[in-house]
Order: sequence, then C-alpha cells, then structure tokens
Amino acid sequence: MELINKGPKSPYQKLSRKAFFSYLPGKESFQQGYLGVDKATISGIFQLRYPDDKPVFAKKIQLSFVGKEYVFFAGALNEENENKKDDFDGNDSEDEDDNQFEEDEEVDTTEISTYTAKRRIFGSSIVIWRSKNKGQYEELKMLDLPFKFTLPSNLPGSFTMNNGCGRIYYMLKAIISRQPTIDSKNRKKMIKLLVPIVRYTITPPPSPSRWLIKQEGPANPNIVSYDVSLANTTLGPGNSISVPIKLQFHEPKVYLKSIFVGLKEYHELRTNKYETSLKKYIVEELIDANNLPTSAFNEDNNEYFVDVKLNIPFSTHLLYSVDSTYLSVNHKLKIRIRIGKAPDIHFSKIVKIENIVTKNEVFPPPPPKIDNPITKSTPRQNVVKQTPAHSNSTLKPSPKKNSRRLSAFFPLFNKIHVLDPVAQKRISMQHMQNMNGSKSPDLVYNSRSLAFY
Repeated sequence: MELINKGPKSPYQKLSRKAFFSYLPGKESFQQGYLGVDKATISGIFQLRYPDDKPVFAKKIQLSFVGKEYVFFAGALNEENENKKDDFDGNDSEDEDDNQFEEDEEVDTTEISTYTAKRRIFGSSIVIWRSKNKGQYEELKMLDLPFKFTLPSNLPGSFTMNNGCGRIYYMLKAIISRQPTIDSKNRKKMIKLLVPIVRYTITPPPSPSRWLIKQEGPANPNIVSYDVSLANTTLGPGNSISVPIKLQFHEPKVYLKSIFVGLKEYHELRTNKYETSLKKYIVEELIDANNLPTSAFNEDNNEYFVDVKLNIPFSTHLLYSVDSTYLSVNHKLKIRIRIGKAPDIHFSKIVKIENIVTKNEVFPPPPPKIDNPITKSTPRQNVVKQTPAHSNSTLKPSPKKNSRRLSAFFPLFNKIHVLDPVAQKRISMQHMQNMNGSKSPDLVYNSRSLAFY
C-alpha cells in the first residue's frame, strides 16, 4: 500500500499533480524547530507520481529554498526622503500626531509614480537525485526524495504589509531536468511553493520604564507631579499592557480632563531613493475623567491613580517588529494626559512586538527519573532459608526440567484403591520393608518424614 504524505495544496506558484512537496510523516509544517531561539530547518519530501504509461525521463532533480524581500508603492514622492520622515524617531518627546482624532496629512497625488525594490535575503540549493549514468536520462515513475535546508538564526519571519506592498516571503523550488517530448519541448519542469517561516523569541526578562516628577518643596515650579511606569517593553500577541498612572495637582484651578494610552504601529517602505510610510493604532484606550470611579481620586480631586490596561489582539493584521533593507515595522506606546488650565503631558516609549514562547516550550525538561527496584542492581547476598526447629524434614532439591513432581504419598498410596484388601496389605508390608535405612536398619520412614534423594 502506498504511503501518502500530507502536504499543502496551496499556495503553489507552479503546480503539478505528478510532482509535489509533502510534509514529513506526522508533521504539519515544513519548518522544524524554533527559528531565532534554537536550530531550525526546512524539511520535507519531494514526491514523483507519474503513471506507468507516461513516465518522466530525467537526469537530475535540483531543489532550492530562497527568501526574498519586496516592496512596491505609488505616489508623488520626493527624492532623498524629503518630507517623508515619520514621527518614529525613537525619542520620548511629544509627537506631532499626538491627537488621535487628527487625520494624516494628505499629499498631492497629481503626478503618480510607482517604485519597486527587491533583494534575495537567503538562498540554498541541493541536487537530491541524479541518474546513474552521468548525462543520461533515466525513467522515473514513483519516487520519494527527502530534503532538508538549515536556516540561519538571523532570518526574519514571513509577513505581508499594506495589502502586499511590502513582503518578506520564502519559496521551495524544484527543477526536473527532463527529456523533451512531443507534448513539451521544455527541458526543465519547475514546481514552486510558498513556505511560511515563523520566528520566535523566548520570554524576555522584565525591562521596566518609568517617568517620574515629584513636588519636593515650595520652590519647585511644577504644577503637576506624576509617576507613570511600564513593566515590559517586549510584548507579544495576547499580552496585556498595564500602565499605572499617579497624578497630583499643586494648583487648585488645575484639573484632569482625560487619559489616552495607545499602541501605535509604523510601516515604512523604501527603495534606494524613495520611501513612504503608514501609521495606525492597533489598540488604544481613552478614559474620560468624568467617568472615573470615586476610588480613583481623593476628596479634593487633586490626586488620581488610574491603571490603564491594553490587550494586544491575536490578529492576522498585527505585524511583528522588523527592520530590513527595504521595509521596517516598529511600535511605540504613546501616553497623553490632557489637563485643564495647564499644558498636556505626553510620553512615548519604543516597544517590540514579537512571537514569544516560553523556554520550556523550546527546551522541554526531561521527565523525572523513577527508581525501579526490579532493574536496580544490588550486590548478591547468600541468603540461608531457615526451617522451623520442630520440623524433621530436610531441604528438597529443585526438580529436574521436564520431570514430574511426585507427591510424598505417591509410593505408598498410588493406585491402592483399585486393589482388594488382601493385596493392599501385602503391598504395604513390602514397602515398609524396603524403606528401612541402609545405615540404620531400625529406623523406619513414615509418610510425613519421607524425603527423596
């Protein structure tokens, strides 16, 4: 019975029903291992399934695994990156787009141009089959050819941004060098398959950040004291961001209007001369001061404590942080505290969104050892088995193999029940005479003290 391995039906770039890629038995992906954390490979099986009446005549089969980076965008763009620098500069100062209600500035698109750039970020190839006679074609019908490509630890993961305008993708490609036929003059048959690559990061240690200003005396001119903190700057999908905010107002006319906390994502596409950018909030929280519970402020309304929480969604549109030659994806946590009768307060912090796994997921601990007393080796000891003092019997030797173990009563009583009383008495007397000890003729053995030697 033919073993049928599971493999993807899409997204093939060039598909063939007679030659295709399959996963290894019991696997659900070509990627094996945690890229970025541990050793990772692309492993699978390249299979040929040609009918008996139409085999393929080939002299070589070559496989390659390549990764590429590609960008495409259109617009009225200025050369040398003029006026295209986004507000993602890594500083904690106030950004020009802090008002989440403001729209991004529109550009004049009267003259539209398109810009593209691409490069290979990885490439490896192997010859997995060659004909026995070099340069000669050989008939092939059914063939299973396992393959494996080792991945460098610094490769970025696959992703698509801005509806395909920016991409990092990987592809398996097979080339069968075949003999031309009447139906096809092409000497090379090509099969291409897109293969997603996932990159991982082990749960990082805490990396807290804090913004702190305190009123320490009457000479300090600060109108507002604050204490804002962030526990971690490396986050993953499904994680919760907690931002505790403490405020204290030192002027009676100053009051709190609202608190805004948001996680903003920045996309940047580049060519050798041009670039464009896109920015959006992927999660945000706006808290109106009028909706705060009474437990969040004191009686004088001059001290506030609010713990703002954001949940990073499990979304296919969420992109991990990456920075390559032609494209970048970055994230920033932005905090804005709007205050009445005083200037607003702004904070921002660069954070990373990564595919986080625990150390135990990557390196599972070994199972606990259980001592087995049966297999545990112990020194042999001579054990003497003692018999009760009142017993007159001696130790019996082990019976021989394939021998019948007889009862102690067998010599005296076997088959006696089939004889008449006279015969029973005669046989019993004969046995009693034969059982006299050779060394002690006066000693007679009875059935309880009888032993066999």
